[in-house]
Amino acid sequence: MDYVATNIRFPREALQDLKLQAVRRHQSLASLVRDAVEQVYGAPKAKPRSLKEFHKDPIFSIIGICDSGIKDGAVHHDREIYGKPLKRAAH
Repeated sequence: MDYVATNIRFPREALQDLKLQAVRRHQSLASLVRDAVEQVYGAPKAKPRSLKEFHKDPIFSIIGICDSGIKDGAVHHDREIYGKPLKRAAH
């Protein structure tokens, strides 16, 4: 994990309480605050994978295994899905 330093201001009493809590839990104050933030706001999102890494996913191995022979399905999807001709808008 790549950490970045920041400056957070707490009321004096709250900081003392947090430090005591960190000591009781045998962890650093920074770790205590990170855990609390994660509990409230969720875990940080992972960095998006590059397109090259994305295409290494095994799910892509299923592409093309079922050839229906339909060449114009994107245009005539209503016909293929519902058995209806595509309705053209009146001009």
